[in-house]
Amino acid sequence: MNTAQKVYAMLGNESLWEVAARCNELLRRAGIAYSVCGGVAVCPHGYQRNTTDLDLVIRAQDSAAVRHLLTDAGFIWDPDQLEFRTVDGIAIPFLIAGQKAGKGAEVSVAEPVGDLNVEQIEGLSVVRLARLLEMKIARGMSNLRRTHKDFADVVELIAIRNLDKSYARFLHKSLRATFRQLVQNARASEDE
Repeated sequence: MNTAQKVYAMLGNESLWEVAARCNELLRRAGIAYSVCGGVAVCPHGYQRNTTDLDLVIRAQDSAAVRHLLTDAGFIWDPDQLEFRTVDGIAIPFLIAGQKAGKGAEVSVAEPVGDLNVEQIEGLSVVRLARLLEMKIARGMSNLRRTHKDFADVVELIAIRNLDKSYARFLHKSLRATFRQLVQNARASEDE
Protein backbone atom coordinates (compact mmCIF):
# COMPACT_ATOMS: atom_id res chain seq x y z
CA MET A 1 0.00 0.00 0.00
CA ASN A 2 1.28 3.45 -0.87
CA THR A 3 1.71 6.04 1.82
CA ALA A 4 -0.27 9.25 1.52
CA GLN A 5 2.99 11.11 0.96
CA LYS A 6 3.79 8.85 -2.02
CA VAL A 7 0.26 9.25 -3.37
CA TYR A 8 0.54 13.04 -3.36
CA ALA A 9 3.92 12.75 -5.11
CA MET A 10 2.36 10.47 -7.77
CA LEU A 11 -0.47 12.96 -8.20
CA GLY A 12 2.04 15.76 -8.69
CA ASN A 13 0.92 17.47 -5.50
CA GLU A 14 3.84 16.92 -3.17
CA SER A 15 3.76 20.61 -2.22
CA LEU A 16 0.44 20.01 -0.40
CA TRP A 17 2.02 17.20 1.62
CA GLU A 18 4.99 19.48 2.39
CA VAL A 19 2.59 22.14 3.70
CA ALA A 20 0.89 19.52 5.90
CA ALA A 21 4.26 18.41 7.26
CA ARG A 22 5.34 22.01 7.88
CA CYS A 23 2.09 22.87 9.72
CA ASN A 24 2.46 19.68 11.75
CA GLU A 25 5.99 20.65 12.74
CA LEU A 26 5.00 24.20 13.71
CA LEU A 27 1.88 23.24 15.67
CA ARG A 28 3.48 20.26 17.41
CA ARG A 29 6.53 22.29 18.44
CA ALA A 30 4.24 25.01 19.82
CA GLY A 31 2.18 22.43 21.72
CA ILE A 32 -1.03 23.31 19.88
CA ALA A 33 -3.50 20.47 19.36
CA TYR A 34 -4.76 20.09 15.79
CA SER A 35 -5.97 17.43 13.40
CA VAL A 36 -5.91 17.14 9.63
CA CYS A 37 -9.38 16.62 8.18
CA GLY A 38 -11.06 16.98 4.80
CA GLY A 39 -9.51 15.69 1.59
CA VAL A 40 -5.99 15.36 2.98
CA ALA A 41 -7.29 13.10 5.79
CA VAL A 42 -9.08 10.88 3.28
CA CYS A 43 -5.79 9.75 1.75
CA PRO A 44 -4.06 8.41 4.90
CA HIS A 45 -7.30 6.55 5.63
CA GLY A 46 -6.94 4.71 2.33
CA TYR A 47 -8.76 6.57 -0.45
CA GLN A 48 -6.20 7.88 -2.90
CA ARG A 49 -7.59 11.12 -4.22
CA ASN A 50 -6.18 14.55 -4.77
CA THR A 51 -7.24 17.80 -3.14
CA THR A 52 -6.11 21.40 -3.27
CA ASP A 53 -6.25 22.59 0.33
CA LEU A 54 -5.26 21.51 3.84
CA ASP A 55 -8.20 21.56 6.26
CA LEU A 56 -7.12 21.71 9.90
CA VAL A 57 -9.20 21.40 13.08
CA ILE A 58 -8.09 23.59 15.97
CA ARG A 59 -9.65 24.61 19.27
CA ALA A 60 -11.18 28.10 19.56
CA GLN A 61 -8.86 29.02 22.42
CA ASP A 62 -5.85 28.33 20.16
CA SER A 63 -7.01 30.54 17.26
CA ALA A 64 -4.90 33.58 18.12
CA ALA A 65 -1.79 31.48 18.80
CA VAL A 66 -2.23 29.61 15.50
CA ARG A 67 -2.68 32.86 13.60
CA HIS A 68 0.52 34.34 15.09
CA LEU A 69 2.45 31.12 14.57
CA LEU A 70 1.54 30.74 10.90
CA THR A 71 2.01 34.45 10.18
CA ASP A 72 5.49 34.33 11.72
CA ALA A 73 6.25 31.24 9.60
CA GLY A 74 5.47 33.16 6.38
CA PHE A 75 1.93 32.00 5.68
CA ILE A 76 -0.39 34.73 4.39
CA TRP A 77 -3.76 35.45 6.04
CA ASP A 78 -6.59 35.87 3.51
CA PRO A 79 -9.27 37.84 5.38
CA ASP A 80 -11.80 37.46 2.55
CA GLN A 81 -11.66 33.66 2.68
CA LEU A 82 -10.84 33.47 6.42
CA GLU A 83 -7.92 31.13 5.76
CA PHE A 84 -4.17 31.10 5.39
CA ARG A 85 -2.39 30.61 2.09
CA THR A 86 1.11 29.61 1.20
CA VAL A 87 3.18 31.82 -1.09
CA ASP A 88 2.28 29.51 -3.98
CA GLY A 89 -1.44 29.63 -3.15
CA ILE A 90 -2.26 26.47 -1.18
CA ALA A 91 -5.21 27.28 1.07
CA ILE A 92 -5.23 26.31 4.75
CA PRO A 93 -8.78 26.69 6.08
CA PHE A 94 -9.53 25.98 9.73
CA LEU A 95 -12.48 24.27 11.32
CA ILE A 96 -13.09 25.13 14.95
CA ALA A 97 -13.72 22.20 17.27
CA GLY A 98 -17.19 22.31 18.76
CA GLN A 99 -18.77 24.17 15.86
CA LYS A 100 -21.44 22.40 13.83
CA ALA A 101 -19.99 20.08 11.19
CA GLY A 102 -22.66 21.20 8.74
CA LYS A 103 -25.51 23.67 8.62
CA GLY A 104 -28.27 22.39 10.90
CA ALA A 105 -26.24 19.29 11.82
CA GLU A 106 -26.45 17.73 15.26
CA VAL A 107 -22.79 16.76 14.90
CA SER A 108 -19.97 19.06 15.95
CA VAL A 109 -16.42 19.16 14.66
CA ALA A 110 -14.47 16.82 16.95
CA GLU A 111 -11.85 18.13 19.35
CA PRO A 112 -8.33 17.60 17.98
CA VAL A 113 -7.37 15.57 21.05
CA GLY A 114 -8.07 12.12 22.45
CA ASP A 115 -7.86 8.61 21.08
CA LEU A 116 -11.50 8.64 19.93
CA ASN A 117 -10.93 11.72 17.76
CA VAL A 118 -7.33 11.72 16.53
CA GLU A 119 -4.66 9.26 15.48
CA GLN A 120 -1.11 9.60 14.24
CA ILE A 121 -0.72 8.56 10.61
CA GLU A 122 2.50 9.12 8.70
CA GLY A 123 3.66 11.64 11.26
CA LEU A 124 0.52 13.77 11.10
CA SER A 125 -2.27 14.21 13.62
CA VAL A 126 -5.23 12.98 11.55
CA VAL A 127 -8.91 12.94 12.50
CA ARG A 128 -10.01 9.35 13.19
CA LEU A 129 -12.00 7.57 10.52
CA ALA A 130 -15.32 7.67 12.43
CA ARG A 131 -15.03 11.42 13.08
CA LEU A 132 -13.99 12.04 9.45
CA LEU A 133 -17.02 10.11 8.21
CA GLU A 134 -19.26 12.10 10.56
CA MET A 135 -17.94 15.42 9.29
CA LYS A 136 -18.18 14.35 5.65
CA ILE A 137 -21.76 13.07 6.03
CA ALA A 138 -22.93 16.08 8.08
CA ARG A 139 -21.42 18.50 5.60
CA GLY A 140 -22.76 16.59 2.62
CA MET A 141 -26.26 16.51 4.09
CA SER A 142 -26.27 20.26 4.70
CA ASN A 143 -24.73 21.61 1.50
CA LEU A 144 -25.94 20.38 -1.87
CA ARG A 145 -22.85 21.80 -3.59
CA ARG A 146 -20.70 19.52 -1.43
CA THR A 147 -22.92 16.44 -1.31
CA HIS A 148 -21.36 14.69 -4.30
CA LYS A 149 -17.78 15.18 -3.12
CA ASP A 150 -18.30 14.41 0.57
CA PHE A 151 -20.59 11.45 -0.03
CA ALA A 152 -18.21 10.10 -2.70
CA ASP A 153 -15.38 10.23 -0.15
CA VAL A 154 -17.53 8.33 2.35
CA VAL A 155 -18.58 5.70 -0.22
CA GLU A 156 -14.98 5.17 -1.31
CA LEU A 157 -13.77 4.86 2.30
CA ILE A 158 -16.59 2.37 2.99
CA ALA A 159 -15.50 0.26 0.02
CA ILE A 160 -11.75 0.52 0.66
CA ARG A 161 -11.99 -0.10 4.39
CA ASN A 162 -14.63 -2.81 3.83
CA LEU A 163 -17.03 -1.18 6.29
CA ASP A 164 -20.50 -2.57 6.72
CA LYS A 165 -23.70 -1.17 8.20
CA SER A 166 -22.61 -2.19 11.71
CA TYR A 167 -19.92 0.52 11.63
CA ALA A 168 -22.77 3.03 12.07
CA ARG A 169 -22.58 2.36 15.82
CA PHE A 170 -19.40 4.47 15.92
CA LEU A 171 -21.18 7.47 14.37
CA HIS A 172 -23.53 10.05 15.80
CA LYS A 173 -27.08 8.69 15.87
CA SER A 174 -28.34 11.45 13.56
CA LEU A 175 -26.04 10.18 10.78
CA ARG A 176 -26.51 6.44 11.09
CA ALA A 177 -29.37 6.05 8.60
CA THR A 178 -27.50 8.06 5.97
CA PHE A 179 -24.34 6.05 6.59
CA ARG A 180 -26.25 2.78 6.17
CA GLN A 181 -27.66 4.06 2.89
CA LEU A 182 -24.16 4.97 1.72
CA VAL A 183 -22.97 1.46 2.65
CA GLN A 184 -25.79 0.09 0.53
CA ASN A 185 -24.74 2.39 -2.33
CA ALA A 186 -21.11 1.27 -2.00
CA ARG A 187 -22.14 -2.40 -2.08
CA ALA A 188 -24.46 -1.84 -5.06
CA SER A 189 -21.57 -0.28 -6.99
CA GLU A 190 -19.44 -3.36 -6.31
CA ASP A 191 -22.16 -5.64 -7.73
CA GLU A 192 -22.35 -3.80 -11.05
